[in-house]
Amino acid sequence: MQLTIRRRTEEDINEFLTWTYDGIYSFYDNNSQIEKIEGLKQSVHLERAFSVVDENGSLIGNCEFYDVEEDGKDILVLGVQMKPSLTGKGQGSAFVKAIIDQGRERLKFSHLELAVADFNERAIRTYEKEGFLVRDEFMNEIRGQEYRFVIMAKDWE
Repeated sequence: MQLTIRRRTEEDINEFLTWTYDGIYSFYDNNSQIEKIEGLKQSVHLERAFSVVDENGSLIGNCEFYDVEEDGKDILVLGVQMKPSLTGKGQGSAFVKAIIDQGRERLKFSHLELAVADFNERAIRTYEKEGFLVRDEFMNEIRGQEYRFVIMAKDWE
């Protein structure tokens, strides 16, 4: 499967807003909180927010690169989301690798971090396969419930 990142369109975002996941992964449903809905709607204008498509132009997922300030320095952070019908089918590594490789071509980064809910063991294994290591963890309240997140990081020379 040949994957490409490209600028998001409003049509992409309208599809993203319909994405819901099974079981514990419903945590990632795009229609579950107003901040997520509004963030997705506004992301069509962001230069570092992308849709991921396959060789036929079908929407496979999305990703966003954004800066977070920590201890006085900016850290580039990646957020990814794969289409619900494709999750858990062994395609995560190819998906993440395509995003990172094409992101590096566009953004020229040598350090990248991401945060993932600690219950999402599938994603953590995928990121580890791609060379990410656990750097830290934090708690975050989402929709009135506390969740533990793992921060993972990778460096390139």
